[in-house]
Amino acid sequence: MQEQNKKPYKRINRDDMEIPGNPLAVKVVNGNIELALKAFKRKIKDSGKMEEVRDRKEFRKPSVINREKMKNAKYSEWMRRQTEI
Repeated sequence: MQEQNKKPYKRINRDDMEIPGNPLAVKVVNGNIELALKAFKRKIKDSGKMEEVRDRKEFRKPSVINREKMKNAKYSEWMRRQTEI
């Protein structure tokens, strides 16, 4: 009776897809490529690697970087003050 109620698949945990010693690698479990790709994209996004690659694509002068930081700081300060009112 219990044999009939068994599911033909095992639920996949994130730990099953981990490869020890390689933080950005993902193992494909049960041929489920979509789930492995989703986990890989999430790891890349969380690690900040894609953002770093985009930043290194072209050289930006330090003055431009500082100008953008100041612009973002002014905007976030303005937004913070808008919510206080």
